[in-house]
Amino acid sequence: MRSPLKTQYFQILLALSDRALHGYGIQRAVLDQTDDGLKLWPATLYRSLARLEEDGLIEQVPPPAEEPDDERRQYYALTSQGRERLSAEADLMTRWVRTAREARS
Repeated sequence: MRSPLKTQYFQILLALSDRALHGYGIQRAVLDQTDDGLKLWPATLYRSLARLEEDGLIEQVPPPAEEPDDERRQYYALTSQGRERLSAEADLMTRWVRTAREARS
């Protein structure tokens, strides 16, 4: 079994699960999906993006057509490997939650 993803890696993959985003967009999406529970500071965010890209889970992509052209923004999207890893991680979490609920009964 693979080690579970770090929390920030999982949240970044989740943020990219339905569309390509730039760094600030990823920060906002993570805040939204965690009810402001996880703030990705720029140093953490960009180190995490570099690691996820190095691991082949995300890739830089051209900006979406509807976005204003801003050469300073780098957009990221999940790779097929990233989508598979996100799914596997969600399955793992589901098993953990089921086990924890059964233990409470």
